[in-house]
Amino acid sequence: MSLPQHPRPPRLPQLHYEGGPGFAAVTPGVSEALLREAEPLLRYEPPPGPGRPEALSLSLLPDGSRLLARAVRTRSGFHAHAVHLPGDEARGALPVTAWGSADWQERTPADGPPAALDRIPAPGPYDRAAMAEFVAARGAWLAAFFDDVRRVAEEPGAPKVVLVEAEAADVARWVMLACGVLPHARGQWLSFTTYTRQPLSAPQQLVGVQPQDTGALAVGGRRHRVYEAGRGPAPEAPRGPAALWARTAAAVWLAGRPELFAEVRRLPGEPYGAGPLAALALAAGVPLGSAARAAAAGWAAETPGALDGVRSHALAGVLVRPGGEPRGAAEAAASERLLAALDAGVRGALAAELEPELRAALAEPEGEPALLAGLLLSATALGTDTAGLLPQAARQLARGLLADPEGAYGEEIRAALTQLPALRALVLDRLDALAAGDPPAGARLFARTGFRLGAAEALPHLRMCALGRPAGDRVVGLDTLLREAGVSPYAEPLVLRTGMRLVWEDRPPTPVEARLLLATTGAPVHQRAGTWSLLTRAATDAPPGDPETPGLAAELLRHFGEELPQELSEFLRERAGAAGPASQRLPEWLSEDPDRPGSRG
Repeated sequence: MSLPQHPRPPRLPQLHYEGGPGFAAVTPGVSEALLREAEPLLRYEPPPGPGRPEALSLSLLPDGSRLLARAVRTRSGFHAHAVHLPGDEARGALPVTAWGSADWQERTPADGPPAALDRIPAPGPYDRAAMAEFVAARGAWLAAFFDDVRRVAEEPGAPKVVLVEAEAADVARWVMLACGVLPHARGQWLSFTTYTRQPLSAPQQLVGVQPQDTGALAVGGRRHRVYEAGRGPAPEAPRGPAALWARTAAAVWLAGRPELFAEVRRLPGEPYGAGPLAALALAAGVPLGSAARAAAAGWAAETPGALDGVRSHALAGVLVRPGGEPRGAAEAAASERLLAALDAGVRGALAAELEPELRAALAEPEGEPALLAGLLLSATALGTDTAGLLPQAARQLARGLLADPEGAYGEEIRAALTQLPALRALVLDRLDALAAGDPPAGARLFARTGFRLGAAEALPHLRMCALGRPAGDRVVGLDTLLREAGVSPYAEPLVLRTGMRLVWEDRPPTPVEARLLLATTGAPVHQRAGTWSLLTRAATDAPPGDPETPGLAAELLRHFGEELPQELSEFLRERAGAAGPASQRLPEWLSEDPDRPGSRG
């Protein structure tokens, strides 16, 4: 029985080129056509001054092969050492790993033409600390850079990427980042040069240039995307589905987890789909935004078994514990699909972990409403019995909604109120009670958010808050609010107080409005609602000489005389014209809000 024969990898011819004589040594068998194509790619123009930047380049040749070369300044000019990579196979180490390789030679071998190689030059030393420092310093540029790299690798005619760095080693680090995040085959074929003085004419896709040679880029127009980190503002993070992968890749590098790029290549999915990479990143503890979390959850739900049990548990654990950027609707839906797809063991373990966190969130007096809502949704999806926790959760959510409507009413709370009807009923009941105590806060909830009531939800105080402060005649506006409440103030006097506070806020009605209110609603309901104090302020705060004030004061004395403190009764008698000048100064204690804590009524 014969063993299968693996094809022998193609031999890699070597070329040595020097300034002046040209090709000084070439592996036998290299064609004249290849030499003609290689020659302009191997020329090296030294910078002004004593510097000797290393030009490591990978160039694509017309026949589909590649030329990997390294050129450096020498005493006699320059020396370029190149390796021809024939064929369309892209195996082994990425070409950029040859940066700093000890296999590169800076002089022509003296023992005759060089033999062909079996592989590209061995990788040079990799300084993890230096790369981490490089990434941290250029973090704001990474997402846009990776998006441009994806475009230049996949889209014909995409703008080339110019990397402006004082050191060629930093350009090499940019290239390592680019080739490392791409699918392996694309990283093998991404052409680059770490140094040139002619960026506009360089044929590579990634072009390194020193700061003193950027003048020509001003006329390059849209043919180039220039990255000059540290000079000027960083570009905006790319947007759209295709750019989510780039933003995720940037987050992975900034978190110091580049090994995830090798692991993601073994997972199913689109080459630039953010889902697999985001799933690995989240499972490894890398914080990501809602869009990336949604992509991770959606991919994991669609590819059950792609992640091992440990990573599946870790990913689900992150998704059920919302934090950082609020969870969007897409993330919530994808997370639910993932939780439903998990096996019973993982679901049970997560449910057991989540209940103590949920109880702790409920016990936190200054807790984040969105976090609580997300935990409730996750616990419900995992099958946790949350019925006993809902009343306290409803109180906490209602307080959060009134305290900060715009900040609290996000995707998490909207989803919880939609998907958990029992929670919604409890939250609305609590909001109705709170709105009775602070109607303006209830009105802000409806004015500043998309929160709305259903037609069948009988919540008189909230219904008035939802209608808001009517325009025009305020007495007519109060009548409109009371109709909206759906409850007679004679049956529930507090709706009158809520309505009056919505219409007049913290100001008293005018004397004529107060007399109309007494005439239309009657004094007893004002006495029961506690709104008689607001009517009293209408008389005490009225300017001297108001023609309606004496009549109002007389009516107040007639209806509420037994409720009034003696000093206030005397003041109203004066206003009614019974004794003394009507312009007498109001006692200081009566100038305060009669509704203040500790006041009568």
